[in-house]
Amino acid sequence: MADKRINIYIGATSMRTCLGDKAKTLAAMNNSESGLKFAAGFGMHVGQSDVKPIDGYTRFEAMLIEQLDNVLEGAKIALSNKDVLLVISTTKGNIGLLSGNSDDILEKTFIYTSAQVIANRYNAANNPIVISNACISGVSAFVVAKELLQRGEYRHVVIVGGDALCEFITSGFASFKSISPQPCRPYDAERDGLTLGEAAGAVILTTDAELAEKPYIRLAGGAVSNDANHISGPSRTGDGLYFAISNAMNEAALTNDDIGFVNTHGTATRYNDEMESKAVAWAKLDDKPTNSLKGYIGHTLGASGVVEAIACIEELKQGEIFGTKGYTSTDTPFELKLSANIQPIARKCCVKTASGFGGCNAAIVLDMMERESVPQEENRTSRLVAEYRLPDSEQPFAEFIRSEFKSFGDSNMKFYKMSDMSKGLYVAVERLLAIEGLEEIEQTRRAIVLANRSASLDADIVHQQILDKHLPEGASPAAFVYTLANVAAGEMCIRHKIQGDNTFFIENEDSGLAEMYARNLIEKNRADAVICGWCEYLKGKWNINIKLFKNN
Repeated sequence: MADKRINIYIGATSMRTCLGDKAKTLAAMNNSESGLKFAAGFGMHVGQSDVKPIDGYTRFEAMLIEQLDNVLEGAKIALSNKDVLLVISTTKGNIGLLSGNSDDILEKTFIYTSAQVIANRYNAANNPIVISNACISGVSAFVVAKELLQRGEYRHVVIVGGDALCEFITSGFASFKSISPQPCRPYDAERDGLTLGEAAGAVILTTDAELAEKPYIRLAGGAVSNDANHISGPSRTGDGLYFAISNAMNEAALTNDDIGFVNTHGTATRYNDEMESKAVAWAKLDDKPTNSLKGYIGHTLGASGVVEAIACIEELKQGEIFGTKGYTSTDTPFELKLSANIQPIARKCCVKTASGFGGCNAAIVLDMMERESVPQEENRTSRLVAEYRLPDSEQPFAEFIRSEFKSFGDSNMKFYKMSDMSKGLYVAVERLLAIEGLEEIEQTRRAIVLANRSASLDADIVHQQILDKHLPEGASPAAFVYTLANVAAGEMCIRHKIQGDNTFFIENEDSGLAEMYARNLIEKNRADAVICGWCEYLKGKWNINIKLFKNN
C-alpha cells in the first residue's frame, strides 16, 4: 500500500545580503533598490554583505552562524536533538584562506572542517550534511532535506547556505568573460554578464505543523537533473532544467494551472537566460509572472538557492512578486512574463529554479494552498549490480591514469584536459560500466551521487597558484571550472548521458551517505540506475570506490 506523504512545512527563515538583513532586503526589493556597487578591491560591481565578525570563526563561518542564531532563537527545536539535522550548502566555503598558502593545505579550507566547527557550536547531535553542487547548492539542499524528512529519519532539518566573495571566486568568473561591467540585467536584451554577490540564509523545514510559520507553506516537490551537455555552458535546448521543473511539479502533483509564479536563476549571462526561457516555456509556465533577483543582490553562489527561496516564501505571503531589476525588454527565444515592476500573482504556489557549472539543474515547488497530501510512491527495491575500486599504484598518478586510459583504446582527447580527480573518476566509471552498463536505462532515469572530503581542493590549489603568480593574462577558465567538485560528476553525465540527479556531498569519511541517497532515489522511483560512492583525489593520492545500483 502507498503511504501518505509526510508534509514538510517552512519554519523560521533568516538572511543577510548586500541589502542588509531579511527585513531590509525585502523592503529594498519592494522599492526596486539594488545593493550592487563597484568595489575597487575586486575591480568590478559586486554585492558585499556587512558581516559581523565572531571571535574564533572565519568570515564565512560567521555568516552562517548569524543566520543559524536567528532561526534557532526562540525555536522549539535545537540541533542538539537527535531528530534535528543540519544541512549546509556552499560552493567554496573558506577558499579565500588559500591565498598565499597554495603550497600548503590549510585545514580550514576543508569545507567539512567548517561544517563541524559550526555544528559543534550548537552541540549538534547529528553530523552535518554538506552539499557542494556549484550554483544549485542551495536548491539542492532543499531537495536533499526533503528526501531525508520523507524517509522519516528526522523531524526537522535546518538548512543554512552561504558563500563569501574573494579573489579566488571573482577572478575565476572573470576568466570566463562572464562579468558585466555594470550591475547585471537579467533577461534584458542588453544584458552582458553576471554580477557576483555574497549572502547567507537559513530555513527551518519541519514535519510538525505546530512548529511551522503561519500561513502554512509546504515544500511540495523538488528535483535535480543534468543537461549532460557541457561542464561550463548551459544546454542550448533547456531540456535538463525542464526535467527538473517537470519532476518537481509531478512530485507535488501540480499542473501549470496551479503555479502562481516562477523565480528563475536568471544570471544575466546570454546563454543562461536563453536556456531558461526555453525550459520555462517547455514546462508551459511562460505565461506565469516570472522574476530573477540577481539585479538586487547579485549571484550569491551557494547561498542563492536559500536566500532566493526565502524571498519566494515572502512573495507568496504578500501575493505579488518583486520586479526584475534592470529589465526593460528581452530578446530570449521565448518571451517570459517579466517586468521591472511588482507583479500580482493569482495562485499561491511557485517554482524556484537554479542551474550551474557541471550541467546541473534543480527546482523546488513551494505551495501555500491547502491541499490533501499526495500518497507516497510504493517503495521499490535497489540492488547492487557492480562495484569498482580504482587500484593503488606505485607509479605517479599521471603515469598510472594515462596508462589506464590508453588501455581502453579511447580517442576522447578531452580526457587530458580534465582535473586529476575527474580523470580518476572517468577511468573508474568506465571499468564499472564494463561490468554492467546503462544501455537499457532511459537517460533521465540515470543518476550519479558522489562524496569526498577534500571537495575540489587539489584543483583549487592549481587555480590559486596561477593567481599567486599574478600573470598578465589572469586566471585560467580551464583550471577554474574544475574548482567545483561536482564538475567531476558533470563530466560523467556528459560521457554517459546521465540526466537525472547528480548530487555531491562533502564529509570527513565515507559514511555511506552517497549510497543511502542513491538507494533512496531508486526506492522512491526517482531513478532506475545510480552510480554512487567515494571520489577522493588530493596531491597525488586517491581513493575512488564506486558502485552501481539498479531497480530490482
